[in-house]
Amino acid sequence: MTKFLLSCLLTLSMALHAQIDLGTGSTDVGVAPISSYYGYSYVQQIFPKQEINADAAGNITGLKFYLDPSLSLANSSDWVVYLGHTSKSNFTSETDWIPVTQLTQVYAGTVTNANGVVEVTFATPFAYNNTDNLVVAAEENSPNYDNSDEAFYVYNSAPNSTIYYRSDPTNPDPASPPDGNLVGYKSVITLVGLTPSPIPACPLITYPMNNATFIPLSPTITWNNVAGATSYKISIGTTPGGTDIVNQQSVTTNTFSPSTPLSPNTNYYLRVIGVGTGGESTGCSEVMFKSAPPAPANDDCAGAITLTVNSDLNCGTVTSGYTIGATDSGLIPDPCYGNPDDDVWYKFVATATSHKISLTNIMSVGSTPDDEDTYFQVFSGACGTLSSILCSDADSSPVSGLTVGETYYVRVYSYFDAGSNQSFDICVGTYPPPPVNDDCSGALAATTFPYTYIQADGAGATNNAGIIDACSNGMNDGTWFTFVGDGGIFEITVTMPAGSDFDPQIGVYSGSCGSFSCEDTVDSTGMGDTETISIQTLTGNTYYVNVGSYSGFTDDPEGAFTININKNSLGTSEVSNAKNNIKIHPNPFAEILNISDATNVKSASVSDISGRLLKTIDNPGSMLHLGDLKSGLYLVTLNMKDGSKQTIKAIKK
Repeated sequence: MTKFLLSCLLTLSMALHAQIDLGTGSTDVGVAPISSYYGYSYVQQIFPKQEINADAAGNITGLKFYLDPSLSLANSSDWVVYLGHTSKSNFTSETDWIPVTQLTQVYAGTVTNANGVVEVTFATPFAYNNTDNLVVAAEENSPNYDNSDEAFYVYNSAPNSTIYYRSDPTNPDPASPPDGNLVGYKSVITLVGLTPSPIPACPLITYPMNNATFIPLSPTITWNNVAGATSYKISIGTTPGGTDIVNQQSVTTNTFSPSTPLSPNTNYYLRVIGVGTGGESTGCSEVMFKSAPPAPANDDCAGAITLTVNSDLNCGTVTSGYTIGATDSGLIPDPCYGNPDDDVWYKFVATATSHKISLTNIMSVGSTPDDEDTYFQVFSGACGTLSSILCSDADSSPVSGLTVGETYYVRVYSYFDAGSNQSFDICVGTYPPPPVNDDCSGALAATTFPYTYIQADGAGATNNAGIIDACSNGMNDGTWFTFVGDGGIFEITVTMPAGSDFDPQIGVYSGSCGSFSCEDTVDSTGMGDTETISIQTLTGNTYYVNVGSYSGFTDDPEGAFTININKNSLGTSEVSNAKNNIKIHPNPFAEILNISDATNVKSASVSDISGRLLKTIDNPGSMLHLGDLKSGLYLVTLNMKDGSKQTIKAIKK
């Protein structure tokens, strides 16, 4: 009887303490299980069976999520939680929500932050089959937000493990959620009620990622902590399954660095397994990565690599390069900017008076992630007597005033200090001759509709009339079209080919060449994106359409595009003719950018022209202090309290 009683007590104790912890130790924050920084959110996460690593099928009786104990959830506490089974291992698109009809609601109520833990207990346990992957979904229905950032702890996971939607004005319906966002992290979570397997799950390697390249020769390998693992074994080889570099070396942390540097430009195969009281994880997959190449041969001007000059702007011939391992050639960048501590050198012979230098396929390499900020400088002269003729923070820039037959030098470097490195392709392109519709007087006439014209030679356009400022938002003189109104609405759409770096503006004018009256203009998107404008016309009135660079300050090159003109269409501007009424000034600016009406602005973000986020300012006042930015063009996005956004281009002097 005593043995039976002890057995029952032991079984009860194990049931009461049965739980599986995932992501323990991470204090990174993100949008899972809900967003605390927006009024409403709906989030779905997929936890693979292999990661859960339950001992057997069982009942999940509750969940725990984790956050800083000091943070408030006063406006983020109205939760509905769902669980479900799925065969999916990740989400494939921003619309790939798992239907709520395939999920079971397990909780609805108010949650609290109890010393850094949010625990939800189910009235009815969820039976997890330990065969499928587990879906954890949660909606938050409070109308306001908390704190100055997201609150909940998340950990790195497989790509697209989580899909989320968050908004201040819109409370999403789980039955038909809007397009979401995909991220490669999940909640730090406890699954209450499941008993973990005594054999640990396979660790998820977080650095380097599978098929990664340019990995440093002395890398710090990292992986997620695995519940139940008391140590880990690392193997590295130069062949699949090999252990010739590291043979099952045991460590008790979730990081490891080889004691001897790796060989350059070599493929390596990495495996990490967990070790627990019940044994070692099995079936763990390998990660293949390639180590960084040797220091570049074109580290100095004397070793400059000769570039092929393309006969057009299509970059049919490129030269691949990288800055990792390069050293400072000792030439200060003045009058350019940045830190050329890793500059590499190229040269080309001019075949025209103007060429376009382009860096494409830029990737961050080395130990600093997500840093794709390259810079290049063009010189005339010879090594030792160079004269700077172009500075470019943009990925592509024209260089003019060249002498045909002369040799010019280009050095490329990462803008920031040590640890910042990139790989890239570099191309020298040649501009086409000016198109027939380069000047207003040569405008192509649209007489039948719909009218379509492919402007393949738009890059050859010259800025004949300078800045066209008939409208309040000035623009470059680009290429020209004309049509006669019939009293109806004409819609004009400009699209760019894939990969285009052309950022167009459309201007529509009445009057005559050189004596314009503004009808309307549009510049609402960025590089390579479509612009559309609708114009109410007068019968018999002649209209001129200019497609040129958006800049009202500098002569920037145009690019290839396709224009479509349709008449009697209900266009975008007709459907929604509301104009953003918040302005920023001065533009260009030096240190401070003023917001005309900051009352309804929730946050402001600043990105470079490629869209890379540089900074976010929550609850900004009427002045944005941006003196730390370098000179150049930026996108300032104002996130409004009603959920809308307004993006404005600003130039830092």
